Amino acid sequence: MQITRHLYLVGSEQFGLSHLLDCNCYLIDYGRGLALVDTGLGLGVDAILDNLRSHGLDPRRLSHILLTHTHLGHWGGAAGLREATGAEIWAPEAGRHWMEHVEEDRTIQQNLQFGRWPQELSPRSCSPDVTFADGRRLELGDGRATLVSVQGHTKDSTCILWELGGKRALFTGDVVFYAGLIGLINADGSSLEDYRRDLPKLADLRVDMLLPGHSVFVLRDGQKHINRALRKLQDFVLPESFFETNEFMWQNDYVRSLS
Repeated sequence: MQITRHLYLVGSEQFGLSHLLDCNCYLIDYGRGLALVDTGLGLGVDAILDNLRSHGLDPRRLSHILLTHTHLGHWGGAAGLREATGAEIWAPEAGRHWMEHVEEDRTIQQNLQFGRWPQELSPRSCSPDVTFADGRRLELGDGRATLVSVQGHTKDSTCILWELGGKRALFTGDVVFYAGLIGLINADGSSLEDYRRDLPKLADLRVDMLLPGHSVFVLRDGQKHINRALRKLQDFVLPESFFETNEFMWQNDYVRSLS
């Protein structure tokens, strides 16, 4: 699915572009090559590659795989895509351990225990080629990416601010979603206190396109959705979490389709 001149959606659960358990996987064409933001769970690698080809894009041009965080649903396809394309995997430094030691990741066991993922799923450990910290910048062709650590969903959650063609796009992973929903979950490393501390980093970015890891994206006035989340975090009631409102879909669509 082509979104703008330089931007594509090549994997997604809700948009039906790849495997049912894949997050939104965005592809940036920066002229001299391609960069992929997140890879899905790993069961949709072939579909993602086919989607590139359907747009006339050669997978061998893929130079970078940028990960917003290291929950398996966002990086599980990284090893397979690297093998198919030769791209470098860039991951948050705080997430390296979970990529290399999947057997220790409790969220994998939670998703298997509650039937969200097929029992035969066999996650592959994977070492990133490059790890990054808060504030790292990446120049690719005429585009520039700034990697912004925003803890709250996980300890390694990172938003990627991409400036290209006069537009400011923010890939948020599971940090913040349409309508200002946040990604707070009942799992190790997820913290409302971290959200209150770090989300203000996104306050003055003047974001045009808000590109989250699940559900719908917006192409104009993306900053409004971030500002709504910031306002909610200033109140004394708990802000709405995307994963609470998403529970109906998990139970009624995913589980039934996997049986």
